Amino acid sequence: MSGSSDTTHKKAFRIEGIDQTRGYAILGMIVVNYAHIFTVFPECLKHHKIGMTYADTIAPLFIFVVGMTFRLSCQRRIRQDGLANARSAAFGRNLKLLGLGLLYGSFDLKVSVWDALTDIALASLLALPVIHTSAWVRITAACLMLASYQMIFTATGYGAWVMEHTINGGPLGPLSWAFPLLMGTLVMDWVQEIQDTGSLKRPLLKIFTTGFALMAAGQIMTLEWPGMKAAWPYTQYGMTAPYPVFSSGLSCCTTALFILLNDGLRIRLPHLTTLGSNPLVLYLMQAGLNTVTEQWVDHEISLGPALAGMAGVYLTCYVTAWILRRKGIYIKL
Repeated sequence: MSGSSDTTHKKAFRIEGIDQTRGYAILGMIVVNYAHIFTVFPECLKHHKIGMTYADTIAPLFIFVVGMTFRLSCQRRIRQDGLANARSAAFGRNLKLLGLGLLYGSFDLKVSVWDALTDIALASLLALPVIHTSAWVRITAACLMLASYQMIFTATGYGAWVMEHTINGGPLGPLSWAFPLLMGTLVMDWVQEIQDTGSLKRPLLKIFTTGFALMAAGQIMTLEWPGMKAAWPYTQYGMTAPYPVFSSGLSCCTTALFILLNDGLRIRLPHLTTLGSNPLVLYLMQAGLNTVTEQWVDHEISLGPALAGMAGVYLTCYVTAWILRRKGIYIKL
């Protein structure tokens, strides 16, 4: 009887900061994907080939949270059905997501398909063999994949081709995107420590410390190392090492901050939880709305109408998420 009670208690003890972090990533996605359409919005809300803006922090956070939930769902499936069945289920889900990404990108294998859905699917498939392993195995795998990508980018013509012709690292980009995904799995381990102990202090210290260390490492990577390497810029287009490392650190700190606010200080923004409840639906919805906006609305409109349009996209997404959540509908692959 006690074992059943413990299981029920653990299932009921949900870390709300994770839901809020996911919702914040969705909100950021809505804002920056809309803002890039119009010249009136500040450059910090837009992607650039070189540099790190607010817009460049959103996609890594999204895939970071995917890594957290991927780790959790695989652990649950392994306990219920065994490792082989858990791997098979995860493989099938990510193949479906890959198919959706290809469809979303109109099968443009040069540029358009290398967006979030495809990168998440392929990075998840790369992480699948180690998703259930120890922290050090996952860290090693993340670093090896990132180092492999950086070597190919630097030592071959691939880097120049990526920067000129495609986005998000192109076909080999998932090797780099796997880094924030696997860093997210580490944070999930510490989140589970909170669930097991009921204490925030030590796990949050680990998450914040890891976050600041990764941000420092990313910044160091941007520097020239005389006799060893030239300076490497931050670039989401190129996905070179400084960008996923620094952004993974920032994602750690963002997640820890939401856990501290929600589960420590009991400060919540309920609309973020609603936004985060159906991320796939909202991703596709905002993409469709932005496509229509880009095709039919003057890109040079003034700030007032542009903000009104952004509010319209946000409210459409929010109301949809609210209705689905109220009805208990959660659409996943």
